[in-house]
Amino acid sequence: MQLLLDTLSFLWLIRDDPRLGPRGRRLLQDADLVLLSAASLWQLAQQNAMGHPDALTASEALHWAEASGLQLLPIHTTHLLQLEQLPPHHPPADRLLLAQAITTPLTLVSPKHSLRGHGCWVVDPRL
Repeated sequence: MQLLLDTLSFLWLIRDDPRLGPRGRRLLQDADLVLLSAASLWQLAQQNAMGHPDALTASEALHWAEASGLQLLPIHTTHLLQLEQLPPHHPPADRLLLAQAITTPLTLVSPKHSLRGHGCWVVDPRL
């Protein structure tokens, strides 16, 4: 199975947060490939620039991703074109993650139930 972590799931993983449940941890351990999107780095850079107190810098996140054995998924033109097929009510980074999961295809790991039903599998890591 090939997984794409959303930003929150990534943060739970690297911080060993208990909200990443046993099923989520097992899913990550058993996966063939676990990816972090460049969209998550962009989201963290935005949060950091706006003074979010808990935000990692993009370079810190990249370091943690590499140290955790995650691969970086760049944003491709096909991902951007898929955005036109998605509803506009999701935050921009979430829309990019959905577009990447749909076009690649990947299973998206996210606790956000609002991301379900858009053409890709979404797994809640809290279980």
